[in-house]
Amino acid sequence: MKVILSFEKSADIYHMIRRLVIAVFLTLFMSFGAWASMVSFYVIETGVSEETEMLQHSVNWENAFLDIFFDAGHIVCNAPILRLDKKPSGDISNMVDMKDARDSGIDFVLIAQIDYETNTRAPKEVICIIYNLVTKEKLLEKKISPDKFKKAKGEYEDIKTFVRGLIPYFGETR
Repeated sequence: MKVILSFEKSADIYHMIRRLVIAVFLTLFMSFGAWASMVSFYVIETGVSEETEMLQHSVNWENAFLDIFFDAGHIVCNAPILRLDKKPSGDISNMVDMKDARDSGIDFVLIAQIDYETNTRAPKEVICIIYNLVTKEKLLEKKISPDKFKKAKGEYEDIKTFVRGLIPYFGETR
């Protein structure tokens, strides 16, 4: 009879420890919030008319943004590629409704302005601009020479490598 009682006590202790471990695990698991920033991408082509067919270089930039930022755990969305006949004289951010984006819950806006030479399919300059809509500040404006991405076969991978370097600018906002 003593053997049976000691077995019941060890079973009770086992269940108490098990419940305690589960409670601690659930408390720790539930206390860490799932967080991801929402990033919106805008690719703006300048020096290109509306009638021109889709340019692969612009599509590569858009796809690289979506691939890299999604893989980094961000919530991503993009606007249709915008085309302008000529480069605007003012700030390109005026082409984006920042207030509407902020009201929609977007934390960051990344604009890639791709300036094409007239009557060519080759870009002459790419400008990447990052805005934090929560703090309402411009985080980065970087001009990139397209010579860096001239290899047709490896262009997409080169663009992805560049875009990976932008990830640190997209920290916590809340």
